[in-house]
Amino acid sequence: MNIKTVKALVFKELKQIRRDASSILVAFMMPLTLLVIFGYGLSFDIKHIRIDIVQQDSGKLSKDLVDLYSHSEYFTTNVVTSTQEAKGNMESGQTMGAIIIPENFSEKAQRGQKAEIQIISDGTDPNTATYIEAYAQGLFNKYLLSLEPELKDKTINIINRLWFNPTTESIHFLMAGALTMILAIVGTFLTSLVVAKEWERGTMEAMIATPISVSEIIVSKVVPYFGLCIVSLVFSLLYGKIAFNMPFEGSIFSMGLVSSAFILVSLIIGLIISTLAKNQFVAGMMAVMVTFLPTMMLSGFVFEIKSMPIWLQMFSYIFPAKYFVSSVRTICLVGDIWEVILRDTFVLTLMALGLYKFLKKKLRKNVE
Repeated sequence: MNIKTVKALVFKELKQIRRDASSILVAFMMPLTLLVIFGYGLSFDIKHIRIDIVQQDSGKLSKDLVDLYSHSEYFTTNVVTSTQEAKGNMESGQTMGAIIIPENFSEKAQRGQKAEIQIISDGTDPNTATYIEAYAQGLFNKYLLSLEPELKDKTINIINRLWFNPTTESIHFLMAGALTMILAIVGTFLTSLVVAKEWERGTMEAMIATPISVSEIIVSKVVPYFGLCIVSLVFSLLYGKIAFNMPFEGSIFSMGLVSSAFILVSLIIGLIISTLAKNQFVAGMMAVMVTFLPTMMLSGFVFEIKSMPIWLQMFSYIFPAKYFVSSVRTICLVGDIWEVILRDTFVLTLMALGLYKFLKKKLRKNVE
């Protein structure tokens, strides 16, 4: 082995690494991204869970109970007087649970009669629902300790209930995230890798050299893969229904509406990646970073976003998966709550338009 030859080759490789952005991306940006997300954003200790307190009783015992829950670090509370209002807030995703204090609660307890409160949790997220029940029960036990001895002896009880997913089967909750992951990865990878391959082979430059407009190139790339993603969505829904008995409380129209917007965003992101990278390896790495990781960690699919630091919560709003997970979970487990579906579809549509303009600008720049 010639040492001088080895040194020369090593020096050459170092120069190539310095010139190759993909190596820096893999060696530094990927670990940095994971460290930031795991270190700051991911926590299994959920705090400040948004819940409603339905206070239908104005007695002292009721007020003490409301104060206890309101001043807890585990909950962010909103006092309402109607169970229907609390249900509406849960359906729209504004809250994750409710504590119902019925009428004559204080009077019944002081008379020695059986008095009960209800803890209602949103079953679309079984993990958070479990925390709500545990935290509410723990605070309730603390509340019992402060009562007079005659009120503690099984006079006041707590009842736990789940809405929207009463069986608490995790597969029902996970399917929404699985659909998001499938469409995000399939859509982005299809356009990023396939078009990057065209850049490598030179066929993209040949197409650009023709009189075809940039818009025509973009549309010709989006349309076939859009149809392929729709087929993938239908297949996933049917398989989920047949194999896992996945609930589907909403309509095909609402699912198609929000899915179309999300697929367009994913496809355009893939085209942007391929335009910037023009290399399959770099395009694949970029696709993983902008689809798989945010979908898994910053969409609310696995980890509760509200338990993350404020700056990371704000950062999560730029990822389209956050909005699609919200709508799919609502459609599958709750139904057609149009306040949620139209809001998420509108945001995704705005993202698609903004990304399209950016892609058109970058592709036109390459033409020049």
